[in-house]
Amino acid sequence: MVPCNKPAGWLFIVLLLVLAACTDGASTTTPTEAAVDPALVGEVSATFATYRTAVVQGDGDAAVSALDSGSLEDMQRIADLAATAQEDQVRALPAAEQLLVLTYRLRPDLLDAPQPYAALVDAGLGGQDRSLGDLGEVTQGGTGLALGTVTDPTTGVPTPLRWRFLREDDSWRFDLVTAHRLLSQAIANGANRAGIGVDELVAATVVDLSGEDESTVEALYTEAPAAP
Repeated sequence: MVPCNKPAGWLFIVLLLVLAACTDGASTTTPTEAAVDPALVGEVSATFATYRTAVVQGDGDAAVSALDSGSLEDMQRIADLAATAQEDQVRALPAAEQLLVLTYRLRPDLLDAPQPYAALVDAGLGGQDRSLGDLGEVTQGGTGLALGTVTDPTTGVPTPLRWRFLREDDSWRFDLVTAHRLLSQAIANGANRAGIGVDELVAATVVDLSGEDESTVEALYTEAPAAP
């Protein structure tokens, strides 16, 4: 059961939900008023471009190199859940984590990799080049923190949403944990407005993107299929 790689990627669908509900998911961190160092802007923009290019090109090593250590630890936690979590645990997860768990369970061989998230990106399942929006104005959010304003990829209009970047080992790294939290909030808002459960919306998204039937995807909540 290998999902087909539709060009939009699941994060693009999520982004549309984010942009529809971005006032509910906007970062509450207030940037400083001081002028931002152009070098910082260039480094943050380069980090974002590295990550976004890596996921569309299926370069797992490049993708993880752009993430902060907390994000890498969280990606391993989600992979561990894909291997062990019971149905009630999976359904209770935030939407972005549910999406990843079900994706891993469609491709359980990825869980045997030294870095499952890198393997997932290598397999072309990490998103695509416009899935996280475009990065607009970059501001300083405090010591070791930078914020990049997300712009609508179709119109270029800035949204209230901001991606976070953390300073580690003299480099700026993308905070994917916070991005997933904001994406999950947006999906939950969309599901609530539609009068359905988050797990229903997640399952429908996986069905659409993978080409699998509903019963196959529903079974992924119960247990991970054995790796070949």
